[in-house]
Amino acid sequence: MIQETGPNHPTSLYIYTDQNSYEPLARIDTDGNQEQHIRYFHTDLNGCPEELTDENGKILWECSFQLWGKRIHEIEHESVEQNLRYQGQYLDRETGLHYNTFRYYDPDIGRFTQPDPIGLLGGFNLYQYAPNGLTWIDPWGLACKGRSGKQNRLRELADDPKQPKHIRGWLKNEIRHKETGNRKTIRLPGNSRNSKSPGKVLAHKRGKRAKDGYSYEHSVMQDHDLHLLEHRHEGY
Repeated sequence: MIQETGPNHPTSLYIYTDQNSYEPLARIDTDGNQEQHIRYFHTDLNGCPEELTDENGKILWECSFQLWGKRIHEIEHESVEQNLRYQGQYLDRETGLHYNTFRYYDPDIGRFTQPDPIGLLGGFNLYQYAPNGLTWIDPWGLACKGRSGKQNRLRELADDPKQPKHIRGWLKNEIRHKETGNRKTIRLPGNSRNSKSPGKVLAHKRGKRAKDGYSYEHSVMQDHDLHLLEHRHEGY
């Protein structure tokens, strides 16, 4: 999803964390008066949006999900609809299914509704989404891949003396919550419902972008809005 528009919907331009990524970073809405509004995504480990905020950190939309993407509780604080789900998926609100390019995904059962397009070459389970819905993704409905490197990198940064004290403190607190079972994943600094700013993202260094095959090992902590400007400057 790059852009969407409609007669009763503002034109929305989507920006992702990297050129070949399906993890949303921000959305730029342009209304009928050509006024632009930047909305920031706050995602789970698997890249599924959990919150959408404005430039001031105000929550516009939020949703909690079960492990395989089934909605538990969705709230629209403003008249802002948000249909992105797992990476590469778009919610069809009439059917409740997620459009996943090559197939449709049913979050109620955690499986695709059509068999694997490549048949048994993709494995014996023709309708499986992935080994698990937390650390694996399938942006095309064709081939899944893991995302555990992001969590490993956050653990490394928690002990990195080059990081500011408040960043290390946030990450260590998140790690404690995860180890005690209070949280499923380590969240990035500033990515909570009480945050007053867009927060932080893990951004790949120049020359070592994800699109060129580099993992999160080559990523650094960066302000959410600064990363958005970097995308605009580099044209992706």
